[in-house]
Amino acid sequence: MTLTRRIIPCLDLKDGRVVKGVNFEGLRDAGDPVELAARYNAQGADEVVFLDISASKEGREAMVDVIGRAADELFLPLTVGGGLRTADDIRTMLRAGADKVSLNTSAVKTPELITEGSRLFGNQCIVLAEDVRRNYA
Repeated sequence: MTLTRRIIPCLDLKDGRVVKGVNFEGLRDAGDPVELAARYNAQGADEVVFLDISASKEGREAMVDVIGRAADELFLPLTVGGGLRTADDIRTMLRAGADKVSLNTSAVKTPELITEGSRLFGNQCIVLAEDVRRNYA
């Protein structure tokens, strides 16, 4: 059996812009998320992920306007994560144009959100993403 390779770039967003850094330190602006996603689309990406890296920490909603623009301009599946704490947050992202949502912190703090989101919206659109650090102490 041959596995098919899928190319899924993950763009880290802060304040509606793509940022680059090392371990979320020394972040620098890397451009407009929709423009960068369109480039990945043109280069053959299978899907794209927008991860609002400051949404959970700052307690604000992920950027609905960016998701809407991306959904209007891109023709590939879009996964959105960051700051999604309730079924209403998931609904908002899906209505804005996301095909899937990625749960991270909320999946650990409120695991029943996984079941609720799957029941309400279908398990095909719920993605779990966990940040894992190695401790070499």
